Amino acid sequence: MYNANIDYDRLLQMLIPTFLRKRKIKAFLSVLIFPIKILKREFLQFKQATIYKITHNGQVVYLQKVLNDHFDRQQRRIYITDGVFYDPTYVYTHQEDKPVYIGTQYLYTSEELALIDVDFLIVVPKDFNLTDDMLTRFHALVKYYKLVSKTYRIIKKQ
Repeated sequence: MYNANIDYDRLLQMLIPTFLRKRKIKAFLSVLIFPIKILKREFLQFKQATIYKITHNGQVVYLQKVLNDHFDRQQRRIYITDGVFYDPTYVYTHQEDKPVYIGTQYLYTSEELALIDVDFLIVVPKDFNLTDDMLTRFHALVKYYKLVSKTYRIIKKQ
């Protein structure tokens, strides 16, 4: 079984024979094991990041948590809602010989039409300033966790 809590300085002290336990020899051996300490620290950070990635997925709750962990750690104001879907009205051509009556029609603004057929909306607060770099990382995180077939849009609200 692997034990990640190895104290390399103590291990070095225990493995040196008693008659060689001099200050210079200990310092020399400490310099030699320093890269191993750095590699261990980097490995443990990589392990922690990998466990975080595999324990989160594209489910709404987990995606919200990931976005809030990365971009709004304190107030956690980012949330996800369902997309907007309108039933399309088909207007028949003369060749199809169908009724001309269309029924009640609703007019939509361009903002409403921009949200049509989006699977989910990511809502961020109005005062949330995303720089270009942050926006790129935001999109990369969402693309990493969401399902390939799902589409999304980021909107700002209070």
